[in-house]
Amino acid sequence: MTENQSATNKVTYWQPSAGATIAGIIQGTGIYKNLLYDDQKTLFLQEDNGAVVGVDLNRYLIHSLKQQNAALGDFVTVTFHGKEQKNNGRSFNRYTLQVDKPA
Repeated sequence: MTENQSATNKVTYWQPSAGATIAGIIQGTGIYKNLLYDDQKTLFLQEDNGAVVGVDLNRYLIHSLKQQNAALGDFVTVTFHGKEQKNNGRSFNRYTLQVDKPA
């Protein structure tokens, strides 16, 4: 995937609750510069209604996008399943991601 700085115009950011799903066509990626934390990678999806939505990427989502060879123009579905806890007590956000290539 390539970075697309122009995709950040008129973007809303997905703030899911458990069970929420977002789907759209990949418009690009970007990096949000955060002074207090590490830089945040973002995936920009265009929904059916034309709106562009930014999805904050964690390590799992980045890995899933790479594994499925996601590219500009692919249709992606992301589902947030909620917070879960590992055996060591640390919590994490559970997601699933599916990439559909155009025909």
